[in-house]
Amino acid sequence: MVSNSASTSEPSYTLRANLTPYQRISTTSLLGGIWGFILGSREGAKRSSLQYLAERAHILPKTKEQWYFYHKNKNYKVILGAVKVGLPYAAKMGSLCFLYSGLETALDFIRKENDIINSFVAGIMSGAVVSGIYRLPRQSTKYALIIGASIGLMTGGLQDIIRHKQGQKIWYLERK
Repeated sequence: MVSNSASTSEPSYTLRANLTPYQRISTTSLLGGIWGFILGSREGAKRSSLQYLAERAHILPKTKEQWYFYHKNKNYKVILGAVKVGLPYAAKMGSLCFLYSGLETALDFIRKENDIINSFVAGIMSGAVVSGIYRLPRQSTKYALIIGASIGLMTGGLQDIIRHKQGQKIWYLERK
């Protein structure tokens, strides 16, 4: 059995990917927020660019200097639009990742076991919370639950594979 370098005093069920619960929750929230900002910024920049063109389509520049200032002003508007849309996306995605990781960690502590079941249940619960917050219709709620369950199965399965490769025991893989 390989020892965990993250912390020797932590019970084995609290470590996932050799990270303590605090490290894992903060890391996933931060990475989720960064990913949300990237996606939101891309969407905001595209929307701002098209809006700028639509608002000025009837008075397009004619000279080289006018084109320079047109693009200079457009770039400022695109950056502002990217940040305006990117920040809310970052907050939403970071919060969702915080919710998922927090639920997963809570289930690890309750069951005293970190396995695919906790990840699966945390994914379903996260999908249910999102559906409730946004008051999604039935079909969209079903879709959110399926996405949450899929993400839970993928992350939990990958974590269990890593733990198995490290020589740790996985209860459902043990032969009786």
